[in-house]
Amino acid sequence: MLDTRAVMRSLPLVASVLGRKYGVTVTIGGTEAYTDGSAIHLPALPVGVPDTFLALARGYIDHEAAHLRDTDFAALKAAKLTPLEHHVWNIIEDWRVENRLVASFPGCRGNFDWLIEHFFGGKVTATTDDPAVLFLNWLLLTVRAWDVPAIGKRRDIIAARLNKVCPGLLTRMACVVEAVRTSCASTTEAIAHARAIVAELGKATETPQPASGTNQDASQAGGDPDGTGNGNQPTASPWERIRNLLHAQEDELPQEFGAILGEALKREAPASDGLPVNVATVTHKVSWDLHPDDIAEAKRASTALRTRLHGLLQAATISRTHGARSGKLDPRRLHRIATDDARVFMRKGTRVGINTAVHLLLDCSGSMTPNIRLASTACHAVASALETVGINVAITAFPASHDPASTEQKTVGRLVRHGQRVHPGLKVAAVGTTPLAESLWWVMQEMLPLREARKLILLLTDGDPDTPTCALEAIRHAERLGFEVYAIGIGAVNILQHLPGRHRTINTMAELAPAMFGLLQGALVGRRAT
Repeated sequence: MLDTRAVMRSLPLVASVLGRKYGVTVTIGGTEAYTDGSAIHLPALPVGVPDTFLALARGYIDHEAAHLRDTDFAALKAAKLTPLEHHVWNIIEDWRVENRLVASFPGCRGNFDWLIEHFFGGKVTATTDDPAVLFLNWLLLTVRAWDVPAIGKRRDIIAARLNKVCPGLLTRMACVVEAVRTSCASTTEAIAHARAIVAELGKATETPQPASGTNQDASQAGGDPDGTGNGNQPTASPWERIRNLLHAQEDELPQEFGAILGEALKREAPASDGLPVNVATVTHKVSWDLHPDDIAEAKRASTALRTRLHGLLQAATISRTHGARSGKLDPRRLHRIATDDARVFMRKGTRVGINTAVHLLLDCSGSMTPNIRLASTACHAVASALETVGINVAITAFPASHDPASTEQKTVGRLVRHGQRVHPGLKVAAVGTTPLAESLWWVMQEMLPLREARKLILLLTDGDPDTPTCALEAIRHAERLGFEVYAIGIGAVNILQHLPGRHRTINTMAELAPAMFGLLQGALVGRRAT
């Protein structure tokens, strides 16, 4: 059974849980954190990460998932916003989509609050007096303080500085900004609010008020920032800086929040010690139906295993009766009334059966070419036998594709999904390398939501993985989480020595089917194979 606490500290599995929960795709690999409009991409990271980094990664996934779920990117593209309008829209839309996600998944409120305070709640030190920068920071903190009031103090310090150099600006902008809070239910409305804020900012520069040594707005917005009564000297031509902001280009404006989070993930990632986690992605694996002779052979070979599993399942689910204080009256227990024993009723009980899911992971790298036909046939035989007795079985091939020019993209191909009926379309070509570590992490993600208490992974391979150290770490981590990993090695496969009692080594393909049957049969009766 999986260790829930360990799962929630494993970033690759947390990413999978959140992605599945929000209905978005999350991939792990490479060196960058970004969102491409259809999926969230995290860089390759170590298995174990500090709590702060785990919170940062969870918050990043929450934030980007909120956009993927609720931002209308087509409407944004059609709006053709200016760079400043787009920046203001980002501030508004970040707040809007995060709150939409919280409405559906209240638990992510804590993640967002932590992010906001982590990035925007620090003490104001050496803040610039550039009015353009001050205004954008004030706008950002004003919107974010709606959810996290604790950052209001920082907003007020910035407002006091801005009021000294551009008196009256914030008084004029307050109403148009506050309107966002009360009416912003869509990306289109966020676009309209962004345009209204920029338009009002432009109007304010047409009739600016002169700066003065003292300003009533400053005290109302939070008082003197440094407590001296003097404040800082305003920059030259402050209203000109605001006017220039209206025509700023994208590279002259601050980064949007998602980009800040992505850079923080890359910058603050803990040292991987040479064991970064990359997770394979799913692509189409071309397959054909097995030859009728192979299907007939698979049926014959699976008979012994199927018969044994049938007997095992019947013994494990046998019904029995026991005395109870409610249910159907049992005349044979009426004598218990004399001793004040109320258990005079009959209740049926059922012992738990084989509550197990099995995932067959088939190596179809180039070296498997001489053996791939029999290996595919054996997978069909085992999967068919397991399916017959009600075990949730799946078959996945790795790699699914092979691109010699790609050093990062590792793939798997689904042949039979969990919940899908076993079919004969398991004939595949053997090509490419052996991305075992990436494939094991993908299988763990795939099996994580299954309801079965026991989750078995059966690997079939004829060679060592591309990155043996990473593969070994994936195996060890799987077992720490509660997955059970078994393997069939064709010839000497060094990685299998790390699965004592849970692997079989064969030297001829004639031994393959019996070895698979014996290994799984031993696993399903709850003992390690020898």
